[in-house]
Amino acid sequence: MSHSVLIFGGCGFLGCHLVKHFVQTPEFASVHIISRSATRSKFHIDGAIYHTGDLTDPDLIKRLILEIKPDVIVHAATPSAVTGTRKEYELVTIRGTQNLLKISKDSKYLQAFIYTSSSTMAKGAEHLNLTEDCSLANEDPQMPPYARTKAIAEIMVLEANKPLKKPSRNSSWEGHLSTASLRFPITYGSHDTQGIPGCLNALQNRQTNTILGDGKNLWSFCSVFNAAKAHSLLASALLNPDSARPTAAGQAFNINDGHPRLFWSYARTAWKYAGHKPSLNERTWYLPAAALLVLASFLEWFYWIFTIRRKRPFKLGRQQVEYMCFTHTYCIEKARERLGFEPVDDFEGGWRRLFCGL
Repeated sequence: MSHSVLIFGGCGFLGCHLVKHFVQTPEFASVHIISRSATRSKFHIDGAIYHTGDLTDPDLIKRLILEIKPDVIVHAATPSAVTGTRKEYELVTIRGTQNLLKISKDSKYLQAFIYTSSSTMAKGAEHLNLTEDCSLANEDPQMPPYARTKAIAEIMVLEANKPLKKPSRNSSWEGHLSTASLRFPITYGSHDTQGIPGCLNALQNRQTNTILGDGKNLWSFCSVFNAAKAHSLLASALLNPDSARPTAAGQAFNINDGHPRLFWSYARTAWKYAGHKPSLNERTWYLPAAALLVLASFLEWFYWIFTIRRKRPFKLGRQQVEYMCFTHTYCIEKARERLGFEPVDDFEGGWRRLFCGL
């Protein structure tokens, strides 16, 4: 049976890859996108249908869902983890998700709801091979607002899980919904508007010999291919449950490439394929994490006071410092077991194709 999918946030970096993957997956006959930038986005994918809409406008979203009649919704819309403000997180991440869940449960046709979440919303500055049952950022008021609001939104999504028992072809799904979430760390690939430009900016400013922290912290990165593949696997698992596997409904799943790497390998690989060749006598400077955290906290308060909570430090906020100085690794065994997810580990190849077009 073919299905229809509706993607919120399908015009962004990860979103455009999700759209392309669903369009190329035979199980999904129609792929719709609702985005504020639907008419002006550079990342349109042939075969997809675009609608202009804002997640914070529930009346418009309700009309579009009634018109499209999707079987599955992918909620990938989110303010930037780097430049987003508390107000945006409250409005889009929490209130937008809350409204979308209510509208979804009112639909007679909608069966599955997937939330595109973040591994980095786990509690604490350092994450060591965490599983999905770890404590989340909503439990700590000192955690960055992006992490806390993503955690709150994911909890709402998972608590909304109420699958229809023994559905038939003509069953009404009103009042029912199968929900799940996918947690991603730093994701890399084409159309990235933050990570890669940041690396190239550092290269242009000759900042390639400065390391924040001791440079030994590991990260679980995720290619956009693996991220998109995980979405379609989860959609299939929610729409067509396999009795031979534990259920995916009501569950969160860590998704990444499966092999942790040094955090600074991300930037160094980007610099390498951008043509950078470090000199043999180049000295590397290591800036201590403790001092950087103090500086980041001061900048957060400075911006908070003098911009009336409208802006955050772009390059040296506390969240960015924690990313660059501490280990963030996550276990994907649950996704392997319940979704049949097996990542393609092609870190070097992905970067080579990105920069060299190979």
